[in-house]
Amino acid sequence: MVVNQEQVRLALKKVLGPDLKSNIIDLGLVSEIIIGDGVVYFSITIEPERATELEPLRKAAEIAVSKIHGVNSVQVSLTSENEPGTSRTAINFNGVNNTKRSTLNNVKPSEETKHALPSIQHIIAVASGKGGVGKSTTTVNLALGLQAQGLRVGILDADVYGPSQPKLLGTTDRPKSERSGKLKPVEAYGLKAMSMGFIVDEGTPMIWRGPMVSSALNQMLREVEWGVLDVLIIDMPPGTGDVQLNIVQQVPMSGVIIVSTPQDLALIDARKGIAMFQKVSVPLLGIVENMSYFICPNCGEHTYIFGHGGAEAEAKNIGVPFLGHVPLHIDIRTTSDDGQPIVMARPESAHAKIYCDLAASTWSRIQAVECMPIKPKLTLDSDHTILHVTFADGEQDELTAEMLRVMSPSAEVQGHRPSQKVLVSGKQNVKISDLRPIGGYAVRIVFDDGHDTGLFTWIYLRELSREKNQRWACYLAELSDKGLSRDIDLST
Repeated sequence: MVVNQEQVRLALKKVLGPDLKSNIIDLGLVSEIIIGDGVVYFSITIEPERATELEPLRKAAEIAVSKIHGVNSVQVSLTSENEPGTSRTAINFNGVNNTKRSTLNNVKPSEETKHALPSIQHIIAVASGKGGVGKSTTTVNLALGLQAQGLRVGILDADVYGPSQPKLLGTTDRPKSERSGKLKPVEAYGLKAMSMGFIVDEGTPMIWRGPMVSSALNQMLREVEWGVLDVLIIDMPPGTGDVQLNIVQQVPMSGVIIVSTPQDLALIDARKGIAMFQKVSVPLLGIVENMSYFICPNCGEHTYIFGHGGAEAEAKNIGVPFLGHVPLHIDIRTTSDDGQPIVMARPESAHAKIYCDLAASTWSRIQAVECMPIKPKLTLDSDHTILHVTFADGEQDELTAEMLRVMSPSAEVQGHRPSQKVLVSGKQNVKISDLRPIGGYAVRIVFDDGHDTGLFTWIYLRELSREKNQRWACYLAELSDKGLSRDIDLST
């Protein structure tokens, strides 16, 4: 029996809202309902401060829908995000609310979401500063090239608004729900893949705001049965926004590949992408120049439609490997449109060899970056009030828990621009509860006051070490100016 949205709405009309008078449908609290292969997805909009209190409401909605004949699994999340005139959609694969803490501050993320994906050896991103440069085509052919070397490879399509991997992989299959509550990724050509395009029909627009996109991506990373993989490639959305930063902060990244065309306009945006990943200390594996030249299908003549060599020159300028030129050729386009990427469809062709060479260079870079001795040694004293740091060059220092807490690089403290910076007080007795490494470039420091959103890169720790006296003096002066104290928490 095929389940429809009206059946779900009727079931949810039996669930009372927070006022205990009207049902959650009539109150307009239920998002757009998505149904696929017996799995029903929706979210319930609530006030953020009532998130913990209203968990029974989420559970009641889940139970009500699960009673519908033909429903195999129900995935419900609570969210506080809403905008008049837009539909709200959420995906939650196991009933655990994974909305960003800045949205639902009283909801603790599950332990699983705080740790790396243990069955995946390397996670790399393929990114670009702007759309339309061939990033997704590069991703799928890179994945097949890595697979040709005997590696186990998966693809996460992180472009929620415009997913391309279902089309490129030539499949309309939907992910199945496992007994564990996780989803089984779609498999095509030996690759494991997950994309919003496998869940939502091709013609359905995704009217989502930023926090919901980030929440869905976090769950596609962590609530999917990826199994054992040597490499998971994340096909990033274009740009340098919250989605990219959120992914980098949530999982350990072995590196990123930047894709650009040779023209100046694309290179301007590519530089922004490079700068963003450098700022968060994700290793830059290299740059690919896509659509480097046009090959005439009749005579084979090369024409440099978008210029030539711009991406290669940029790689040389910033001192990172250039991974190769990929031509603009009709065979690459037609095989992609047919859902049969050229590395699979024509493995002996010159164009497939270009992608396989790109894959070989990428794997070599991943291994080289992995061996780089850049990670400092971090230890805590017995009281958990001092972090001892030994940097790769042998330089040692001690950083207090109080200083690390009040100078946390998180958005909660630093804001998104200087005017939003928060002066944190009352942390003289704070302690460090845990150190959680994020890849080879940062550590998430968990404090006993509950703060755990600061991602301390090795570069930032070095800056704090070298400038700690000056920064601490400025901090104390700011406290004094505002009449705040180190031992009385008057901060907001």
